[in-house]
Amino acid sequence: MFEVSRPDTASRGDLTRRERDVLTALCRPLLGDDVIAQPASVKQIAAELVVTDAAVKQHLLHLYDKLGIEESGERRRVALARRALQLGLVDAPARSGERRSIDPVADGREAFARHEWERAARLLAEAQAPDDLVLLGEALLWSNQHEQSFRVKERAYQTYLRAGDKRGAGFVAVLLTVHNAVRLDMAVASGWLAKAQNLLDGEPDCREYGYLSLVRAMLKERAGDWDGVLELAENMRELGRRHGDADLEALGLVFEGLVATRRGSLAEGQRLLDEAMASAIGGELGVFATGVVYCRMMVACLALHDYRRAGEWTEVVERCGHTTGHGGFPGDCRTHRTVLLVKRGAWADCEREALLAIEETDTFDLPHKGAVACALGDVFLRLGDLDVAETWFVRAHEIGVDPRPGLSLVQLARGNVTAASASLEDALTDEGLDSLARVPFLAAGVEVNYVRGDSEALRAVATELEETARTFGTTALAAHAAYARGTAEVAGGNPAEAAHSLKQAHQLWLEGEVPYEAARAREMLAESLLQCGKVDASTLELRAARSAFTQLGAHLDVERIDRRLAAPV
Repeated sequence: MFEVSRPDTASRGDLTRRERDVLTALCRPLLGDDVIAQPASVKQIAAELVVTDAAVKQHLLHLYDKLGIEESGERRRVALARRALQLGLVDAPARSGERRSIDPVADGREAFARHEWERAARLLAEAQAPDDLVLLGEALLWSNQHEQSFRVKERAYQTYLRAGDKRGAGFVAVLLTVHNAVRLDMAVASGWLAKAQNLLDGEPDCREYGYLSLVRAMLKERAGDWDGVLELAENMRELGRRHGDADLEALGLVFEGLVATRRGSLAEGQRLLDEAMASAIGGELGVFATGVVYCRMMVACLALHDYRRAGEWTEVVERCGHTTGHGGFPGDCRTHRTVLLVKRGAWADCEREALLAIEETDTFDLPHKGAVACALGDVFLRLGDLDVAETWFVRAHEIGVDPRPGLSLVQLARGNVTAASASLEDALTDEGLDSLARVPFLAAGVEVNYVRGDSEALRAVATELEETARTFGTTALAAHAAYARGTAEVAGGNPAEAAHSLKQAHQLWLEGEVPYEAARAREMLAESLLQCGKVDASTLELRAARSAFTQLGAHLDVERIDRRLAAPV
């Protein structure tokens, strides 16, 4: 599919999707009846494709090289356009007085380039060439016609094999590996991965091998093998540079950034993630790569509890939907947004987004569907509807996502402290959880151990969270640690020390734009002040916490504070 041929035998398959877009825009003025028309300028191409001039220039440099254009200056663009038309890389211009033939497949390619997925799928329905079948399969995927997408890609795979194009077939096998893996059809995914490896392992310098590295990186990410992920990310980035594939370069960047964040190199990780995201929102990447980049950026931010940063990038993605091709959020990306909305207190928006995400991932992306179910469980837990919350947590468990942090809090709210404690203790014995993955369980453990009155367990949790916060350095992790320390000191009868930590936790949660946790810190601060004998100050903090809970709609929390305010001092 992506084999680089000699300039005189170049085909559409030799070019990246974005290079084909640039060629089409370059030649568009030549496709009319104006006999003195000139190819489009760099600025005109950039405006049509909604990218920067620099991005267009970079793509043109690759095209000059691939098509063997040796002229200089303005003549290079003219020669490139002429060569592209000669080789049939874009539709040839109609002669004066002739009507251009109707070519739905060509129109489908243009619709695909404009991210008009449903229209592209209709127009490409009669496609026979394997490159066009891949486009049809992707258009069907992005218009949520998943089963049809898989069947079309299987046809593309067979067509490439019959043509003797091992690289093209290997690339499609990679896509089918990813698609079946996210449906948890692991036996089928394993079969396609074996096919991809058989076709591509013998050609480690080709572009398609970079996409095989992507699949392997995803598998090692799931296993927590960060050394392996880094090695594969560097391979992706190098092959992307060598072959002029912006998608591969960005994918390598985002996985390098993810590894850096998991190792505590926060500044370096954020720099790499931001660079990859800049390519994604600038429209320089294909839709698949854009989705993976956004997904991994959100995975990194949410693991670090860096909700402010995740929110900033999410708002940018929303504004740039016309350039990224998503026009909003597909199911897997919407999943991460729902988690963010829970933390930021936008619970009504979260419920709407989550239900839409479940609809979009229902038969396609089961791990993300499980994460959405957990997010809905968290929303209804905070709203005080424990039965609905439990239903969603159980559904997440059925899919294969661990809901125990939230489910233990449902048990705690029902007064079943023993079950809540046992659930968390069992979860924390899992040696496969790294320090970041342990944070949600530890945070739930703060609430459970406080109700149990176990100050020693609380101090142990606080110490671990403090070490994690020092390693990774985000505001929200520091807030978790300060809240845990303050709660431990309240339980241990050291209210002055507790008040200092809880004031810090409240301020840090506010800075991180996490209102529910900020209100919980304020409520615990009120308890520490009451232990210090500062009744009026405690009452003020309780009323402030009640106001925050009321605005959020946290009914059980409001009722609890009302009982405390009504109790005699």
